[in-house]
Amino acid sequence: MGKLSRDKGAAFERRIAVTLKKVFEESRRGCGQTQSASNGADVEGTPFWVECKKGQRPNIQGAFKQALEARNDRRPILVVSMKDRDQPLYTVDEETFLVFCKLR
Repeated sequence: MGKLSRDKGAAFERRIAVTLKKVFEESRRGCGQTQSASNGADVEGTPFWVECKKGQRPNIQGAFKQALEARNDRRPILVVSMKDRDQPLYTVDEETFLVFCKLR
């Protein structure tokens, strides 16, 4: 992966951390990005394992599987942006979706 791609990914992770800060005050970009995914989520400070992917054709299923494998008992949330100016899409599994429905 080139430096430009890494920089875009890091900027996207910071953007999502700022968005989640509206709900979770401690939300911040994770610091484990340069190592393995098991060192931390892309966004920390939430009760979820937040995995962020930015690109023209992100592998949603592969990224969600990555989050499931690394999540450490936290519910995974995948945040994807497929184009530079699109609204991010938040993907959760059925169990997490049902928990969200009960919260309303």
